[in-house]
Amino acid sequence: MHWKVWTFLATLAWTLWGVSVKYALQRIHWTRLEVLSALAGLIAMLIIAPSSLLVKFDRANLIGFIAGGLGAAGAILFYIAVSKGPVSVVIPITSLYVVGVAAVGILLLGEPLTWRKALGVACAAAAMALLAGET
Repeated sequence: MHWKVWTFLATLAWTLWGVSVKYALQRIHWTRLEVLSALAGLIAMLIIAPSSLLVKFDRANLIGFIAGGLGAAGAILFYIAVSKGPVSVVIPITSLYVVGVAAVGILLLGEPLTWRKALGVACAAAAMALLAGET
């Protein structure tokens, strides 16, 4: 499948995920949600790609482990934010991590800065400013 199809499917899954997170956090504590999410992720990996769970301990896998830890920390902080604020504001603001990723891609990874990318980042930053003032 083309990467754009995968991107659409990921966006759809995250849309449903965001709504289900808010629904769950109205009923359970964020710590339980994190445990359940980790278990669901592990089960999904066992079904989809069981061989990927066999890793050697080298630099690339260490970076992957750190990335996973950062993702888990982000999820925990996100769950706390959603449990305390409106999902319609928290998710769009936290989704603006793309501004930081774009900056790192340009500054550290040598990705080109195009006018479309600059305009997109500017619009995302404006969206963050507008949404942050919502509540």
